[in-house]
Amino acid sequence: RHARSGMEENDRIRETVQAQIIECLNRFYAMETGMWGSPLDALIIRTVVVGKVEGRLYDLSALSGALGLPVSTVHRKAIELEQAGFVDRIKRGRSTFLIPTDKTCVRLDKSFEEMISTLRRLYRGRPIFSERQRSE
Repeated sequence: RHARSGMEENDRIRETVQAQIIECLNRFYAMETGMWGSPLDALIIRTVVVGKVEGRLYDLSALSGALGLPVSTVHRKAIELEQAGFVDRIKRGRSTFLIPTDKTCVRLDKSFEEMISTLRRLYRGRPIFSERQRSE
């Protein structure tokens, strides 16, 4: 009986942690799409930023392969994101590389502060949503 009670407690803790992680991911997703627009826009920008941080810029073909998208889609989105001021396109020979603009980097830095705050609340064990929200 004691072992069963312990298993039930572990299941309850697991469900609570999973719910908090999902809530955290949902908040990050909402922040990203709020900054960049569509989920595809956010995915492209996030990938371009990571490439810059890692010191390897993505050209349209490499980005297409990394994301599993047609080159034509990446090309169209790159134009839209450049017009919105989120990326710059740099031509080198026959390739076009994408880099995040200063505007994008500043927005991303601000959003990280909010993400870190959310993670701290989760890490410290305080629920990041109410009991009422959990039951909905």
